[in-house]
Amino acid sequence: MDMGNGFARNKTGFGGAIDIESLKTGLRQLQPTRKPTKIGVLRELLGVIDEMLDEGVTYADIADFLSKKTGLEFKADPLKSMLSKLRKEAQALEERQNSDSNNTGGSTEGIPTNASRNA
Repeated sequence: MDMGNGFARNKTGFGGAIDIESLKTGLRQLQPTRKPTKIGVLRELLGVIDEMLDEGVTYADIADFLSKKTGLEFKADPLKSMLSKLRKEAQALEERQNSDSNNTGGSTEGIPTNASRNA
């Protein structure tokens, strides 16, 4: 019995009975049935929320607005904590991207040169 040929025959997609590409297409067409997470909503709105906070809107007002519009329960103090976490996350990502571009021969902007040190 030739074991190699049996293995090759079995790995070709279950004898052609299941169309994997069709399954992938079908899965991509599924619509979400669960609500987004609070942190996910805030991640998408972080820039706008920070703008509104800078203009004097309170955390409580933002929490009330988001609760009414999303159907998720937001409260001021946890909102403040989640936003702080997201700001740290965004800062870490930015630093990592800057580090990656500096380490891979990317932009040299912001890197002192000998000429700039002596000026």
